[in-house]
Amino acid sequence: MTASSVERSIPASPAAMLHASNLLTYVSLLAGLGAIVAALWYGDRAVAGMGIALIVVIDTFDGRFARRFARTAAERAFGVQLDSLADAVNSGIVPIAVTAALLRPTTVVGGVLLVAAAFVYLLGVVTRLGFYNLTHEEGEMFIGLPAPAAALTVATLLLWPLATVATTILLCGCGVAMLSPSRIPRPKGFGLLLFLCWPVLVIASHLMRS
Repeated sequence: MTASSVERSIPASPAAMLHASNLLTYVSLLAGLGAIVAALWYGDRAVAGMGIALIVVIDTFDGRFARRFARTAAERAFGVQLDSLADAVNSGIVPIAVTAALLRPTTVVGGVLLVAAAFVYLLGVVTRLGFYNLTHEEGEMFIGLPAPAAALTVATLLLWPLATVATTILLCGCGVAMLSPSRIPRPKGFGLLLFLCWPVLVIASHLMRS
């Protein structure tokens, strides 16, 4: 189907694009919002970390879930865009908002360094997702660290009390890793199961420490 035919099939309003195939993506946004609320309102590191880890689990399956539904070409194209927009929020804004709410630098220099690191992280997330949209990364390899893996790294860090230096280094490292040309095997089968053990262990660890 051509781009023009996709455009002609687009419904008349954004609300008309709401589709059951995107349910998991919307649930992931709810989990992200919950993580921010837990950190900002209650200072709850455990719930915030569990929320971010849950997002990663959902992100692993939302594409498979969506493909089970009959969709028009426009709905499929919308699903791709929605997934990246949700990832920009869940893997970009949520980890930064959570760390900002939980970590209060004691010096001006520490605050400036943390803001700079947060920007490097966000730059890495949006650039990585834009690159993904451009290439769709068809093949056996991811190019650069996937944004959800970066967010999961932050969720893992939340297992311990945050420190300005460690958080700054981690955010900068994740940002650079997302922009790097490194090739990471796309997990499948048993490899995917092993990867899923990471967020599940993070959730379990936060539960035990809460």
